[in-house]
Amino acid sequence: MYKHLVVAVDGSATSLNALQHACSLAEMSNAKITLVHVANPSEYMAMAPEFMHHASYEEAAVAQGNEVLDFAEKAVQEAGLSDVVKHLLVANKGARDMAQELVDYADEQGAELLVLGTHGRSGLMHLLMGSFAETVMRQSHLPLLVIRSQKDEDE
Repeated sequence: MYKHLVVAVDGSATSLNALQHACSLAEMSNAKITLVHVANPSEYMAMAPEFMHHASYEEAAVAQGNEVLDFAEKAVQEAGLSDVVKHLLVANKGARDMAQELVDYADEQGAELLVLGTHGRSGLMHLLMGSFAETVMRQSHLPLLVIRSQKDEDE
């Protein structure tokens, strides 16, 4: 069974659902969980400057990423697991760069399974927004557990 799971978290309900699945797997196999958030400062550039409470876009992305990781860590601890590590990655380009950062980090850490959630977009939304999970799948040689959002999470 798996001894080291890397779980991508982004603060969404879908991400939390994937984390819960990862916790169940980790509990069954006594595995270590590494929580990873990939911060993307360019996502903050669309915000109006008056909403920025940080000196830079990267600072805002890192601050929010750390909040996501802290919340996820608490969820893992509440599930009764103690072997958990948090790691924040910063990717400045786009979804492909973010996915590659995640895959490279999981490889470097010797992960045996990569876990992430997906919103399961299709049609026009998939064309416009792409699929982070699909991009990870294309770039990773690791086993990948992708948890789709529940129906009410899509609405």
